[in-house]
Amino acid sequence: MMSHSTATPAEKDTALHLTWKERIEIIRSNRHFLAIFPFIMLAAVIIIFGIWTSGRFFRPSVLKGVLSQAVIVATCATGVAFIYSNGNLDISIGAVLGLAATFGAMAYNATGSALAMVVVCLLSAMAVMLFNCTMSVMCHIKTITVAIVMTQIYNAFTTILIGGAGKIDVDPQMASAMNGSFYFMAFFAYVLLGVVVFHFTRVGRSLRFLGGNESCAEQTGISNAKMTYVSFLMTGIGVGLAAVFSITNVAAVSVETGDGMGMDVMLATVLGGMSIFGGSRSNAYAGVLGAITVVALNKGMLMIGVSAALIQGIRGVIFLLLVWMNSERQSLLPARNQF
Repeated sequence: MMSHSTATPAEKDTALHLTWKERIEIIRSNRHFLAIFPFIMLAAVIIIFGIWTSGRFFRPSVLKGVLSQAVIVATCATGVAFIYSNGNLDISIGAVLGLAATFGAMAYNATGSALAMVVVCLLSAMAVMLFNCTMSVMCHIKTITVAIVMTQIYNAFTTILIGGAGKIDVDPQMASAMNGSFYFMAFFAYVLLGVVVFHFTRVGRSLRFLGGNESCAEQTGISNAKMTYVSFLMTGIGVGLAAVFSITNVAAVSVETGDGMGMDVMLATVLGGMSIFGGSRSNAYAGVLGAITVVALNKGMLMIGVSAALIQGIRGVIFLLLVWMNSERQSLLPARNQF
């Protein structure tokens, strides 16, 4: 006798009476959801604004601007994935980027060396991120609390260093030269480094394990403090590199450099299909695709005349909706795919 897999009348009746929350949970729990969700969101943004702007969104100058800004956001998001993976949050990324870019621009103007600018940006960002980490680990303060306070301090330092002029200019020829092959080669090199470390080393496995279940991970000998320092160091490298990109992108640094980057990075992360609460859903490449979506969303709303203040509100609503749908911290033991 052949068995039939058709649902019974009782099962059909149950399916018809599912609540909307239960239906969303079924979709969200589908193993293919995270794989296709980022592409659906990116395609939706492109199509909507392409139609809304009567095709102006597809002009080469617009697409080039989107790609250029997306590289900056994606570089930060790739680094921040290490912090998010073990359940920590840091929203000071934009302030750190602005401060590192300021130090880098000052170093270039003092030495005339692009190499000095790159080194100072990287070292500054790594030092500041490690300071954030130390404040959290040594003083037992939540990373998000440290980030909120330090954001104000770093922004104040940046404003003081830049002074009344409101910006620090660098040689536009140098910026233009570095904005070519170096821009994308450095970006791809860092993303590759992030993917290798995150997915093919003990560091990445330990971070995901801690994000899934900190108590269980520590019982196996994994040091939460040590892994937190590693995650902030990797993030510092990414933020420092993004600071270099920010300088070369406009041949200047201003008090507004890095503004909104914290929200852009978080939004890029969830749009890329990763949970900001860590665990098995963490990956180092989610922010790359999500960054393109975020920047395209920002650009599209500006092109149709949405005010900057309203854009912030819309992005906040989208972020909360996506976190609710796509990010849930595990309360049980870690899943097998975390190892």
